Amino acid sequence: MSRAYRSMAVRAGAIATVAIAALANAQASEQEAEEPAGGLTADELAFEPLDPADRPIAAADATDVKISPVAEIGYFDEHGRYVVDLMQQDYTYIAVRVETPDGRPVEDAEPTFSIEGTSQLLEPEEVSMQETTNQYGIVEFAVVGGEMGLDRIAVEYGEASTEILINVISLRTYDYATLVEEEGFLSWSDLMQARVRYEDMMLQAELPEAVVARSGEVVRITGFMLPLEAGMEQSWFVLTTHPPGCFFHMPGGPSGAVEVFAEEGIQVSWNPIVLEGRFEALEKSESAVYQLHDARIVKR
Repeated sequence: MSRAYRSMAVRAGAIATVAIAALANAQASEQEAEEPAGGLTADELAFEPLDPADRPIAAADATDVKISPVAEIGYFDEHGRYVVDLMQQDYTYIAVRVETPDGRPVEDAEPTFSIEGTSQLLEPEEVSMQETTNQYGIVEFAVVGGEMGLDRIAVEYGEASTEILINVISLRTYDYATLVEEEGFLSWSDLMQARVRYEDMMLQAELPEAVVARSGEVVRITGFMLPLEAGMEQSWFVLTTHPPGCFFHMPGGPSGAVEVFAEEGIQVSWNPIVLEGRFEALEKSESAVYQLHDARIVKR
């Protein structure tokens, strides 16, 4: 599953998904009615087989390979280095492509990843159900931005390797408000130490002791609101480490978000808010590993 850490985003867009699925089913039914009961369809007859040069080669059969980075926001700087810009505490997906020198994709390759710097590296098993390269030779991983600076990610497979530079940009650069955690607050730095992976369509979390110790307690936490409901008051939303950009991009990654439930709606705000509620840390979940129940806004 590509870009698998979208459980919360998928739930946020559930209505749109159902509508699209219904439309697709209706169109499919129409096509089935028009097409003959037997034989090949027009689309099948027009299909051209994949060029042998584009067909994947099994990793076990690939003796010579190269690795190339792939990212929507990546670029090569004046020194020829591949760079990805990332704001502090934000989260982005990156991929690498493993292929033969003549460009043939290598399938089922399992590169190794390492990072130097303060950013957090999330390996394939933590962001996707596809832990090895797919038929296009691509495998995806993710990074959560640390402190401002230049971090380095090394990706290796066999004799091949590539380097990706993560240019972490301070929130202050864009005049975003920064979170101020008071003494006793549930700390994002603790929450984000959890290691989350996908298994059997579920999020599986290895939680730090400091977080497990506070599960079940009434806690205070500060963060930014990502609305999940229509309207200016939210009874179900996500609290994140970073100002949200869109519903399909969860700032901070799976351990940098808390699913919030409030009996009384809380006014939408683009500024940091402080919440108080009963904290729950989940080792297994369909949507989020952290939840805050009976939440209410706290005035500073």
